[in-house]
Amino acid sequence: MMKKLCFLPNLNFKTKLLLMICFFNISLVLLISSLNYKWYSNQITRQTINETQQIIDQIGVNIDNYIDELFRLTLSPYYNDEIMEELKSPSVSVHSTLNKKRKIENFLSSVMTLPRNEILRVYVLTDSDIYSYIRTPYEMNDYYTYQESNWYKEALQSTKPVYIPIHSEKVFGNKETQIFSIARKIRSKEDNSITLGVIKVDADYTGIKSICDKVHFENKGSLFVINGNHDIVYQNNALINQDFLNMIPADLTKGDFILNFAGNKYIINVTTLETSGLKVIAINSYEELMKTTRSNLSRTIMLVLICIIISVIIFILFIQEFFHPLFNIIKSMKLVQNGDLSIQVPVKNKDEIGYLAISFNKMLININDIMNKNSKLIKEVYESQYLNKESQYNALYSQIKPHFLYNTLNTISLLIKCEETNKAVQSIENLSCFMRGIMNTSKEISLEVEIKIIDSYLELQQMRYGEKLTYSIEIELEFLSIKIPTLSLQPIVENAVKHGCELKRGNTHIHIYSISNDESISILVTDNGKGIDPAVLSILNKRLEDPCQTAIPFSETNQLEGNIGLINVHRRLRLKYGNKAGLKITSVKEKGTTVILHIPIITSKEEDPYV
Repeated sequence: MMKKLCFLPNLNFKTKLLLMICFFNISLVLLISSLNYKWYSNQITRQTINETQQIIDQIGVNIDNYIDELFRLTLSPYYNDEIMEELKSPSVSVHSTLNKKRKIENFLSSVMTLPRNEILRVYVLTDSDIYSYIRTPYEMNDYYTYQESNWYKEALQSTKPVYIPIHSEKVFGNKETQIFSIARKIRSKEDNSITLGVIKVDADYTGIKSICDKVHFENKGSLFVINGNHDIVYQNNALINQDFLNMIPADLTKGDFILNFAGNKYIINVTTLETSGLKVIAINSYEELMKTTRSNLSRTIMLVLICIIISVIIFILFIQEFFHPLFNIIKSMKLVQNGDLSIQVPVKNKDEIGYLAISFNKMLININDIMNKNSKLIKEVYESQYLNKESQYNALYSQIKPHFLYNTLNTISLLIKCEETNKAVQSIENLSCFMRGIMNTSKEISLEVEIKIIDSYLELQQMRYGEKLTYSIEIELEFLSIKIPTLSLQPIVENAVKHGCELKRGNTHIHIYSISNDESISILVTDNGKGIDPAVLSILNKRLEDPCQTAIPFSETNQLEGNIGLINVHRRLRLKYGNKAGLKITSVKEKGTTVILHIPIITSKEEDPYV
């Protein structure tokens, strides 16, 4: 927290102190308010969930009782002996048939249909006859094929009422209406094994609607009744659509959960009726539920902020008086920051701030003495380090230079002995070009000159190896003027020739090219030679990453034979450019080696710290 305050360097101590106090006070208020809001919100949410669950459970009980009443209505024929006798007795004439039909249908009308407006149709079905009373202009869909219907067969096989789930049929007009049905087998009272028929009742959902309409949720809550296919049987809020209901898990039979839909949170309560399989769903908007809580939270925060503002004003007056001596010390520090080390702070108090002023004055006196002593010492140390770096540079330079000359002169000697005069002359010219480059008194040359030296060297090696050695050089023109230490690339190329042509059968190709970014340039030398042994490569990379550039132990000298030149080049680059420069070597046995020479691009404003 203090570090965050330190990110305000332009503010004085008084302002930072005030900000810190305000920050702590406001943070504390916000923390307590948020915790209290969270606790209260959870309490309100849990209370709403529990109360809503109790309500929909009671609605479910009422709907179950309503359906049970319909179940009991299907038992009405058993309480009328005349109707039971008519169902049991066969018709012997047309007159008796009509009389039987009139009695049964009048019974259905008076006992079952008229007292209950939600009952649309009621049938008594036997193997040969249909007796009905209907309120609608349409008969049931399977009127002529009822004996083949599953519900009819199921009713004949069961002694309990059969609930036929929601289905759509034409009732009034051409539009289909959702209805449900109840069927029960009618058996003889004298002999239960004798089936007299099946009674079937079709009803709409006005009875369920009247039960649900008695319930009103606060905070714009919604109540739904749906079937197993998520078809809406009842709803009191048209804003909730089918897509919303489809988000409710089909396997949830009872319980509650929070649903996020269209960027809003909703509290969902669900209960399922065992008899009908209907689901009663209550939906409460979390945002509406929390409106009052958020309003109380806002008023509390505003009141506390007003109190904080008043306390800050009082605290400002206190700080102005109490910290006045400290502000005098701060003013003196600013003068010291501008270079005036002769300043002395007047001491007026004997408290902690007075002690701070005395210590500050003593510190300035000591700083003046130390700076005078260190100025001379720093100069001596810098000169010593510079001479040491220059000595290392010269030693490494002289170590690399003879390495190439020996190989070149040996090649020319072989050409002369073989009486290949033209090639020998060409080799001497190439050697002359090389010597002109390295005999320069300067210890660094341009990349263009270095490339010419390498080109001369590779032509000499091609005279020696013929078609066995090929090479290509692709350096961006804009980098040819960059200055690099002399013979930085030649030992790398020489190693590529050695491991490619001398130690490998077959042709060898050496590719030299450059890549760059805004800060550095990398020159890559790749070959398809035998590669470096993994153990040697590990030691070599370890030496390249040695930050202290210690001497190579005798135990590693034999293993690094032929690669010491690379280590020398790497150290020269580090001496010249620092740790941003150097070599990186990757190699795969029997496939080749890649050496990357990496140097930073030094702009005109930068200076070389070692030259």
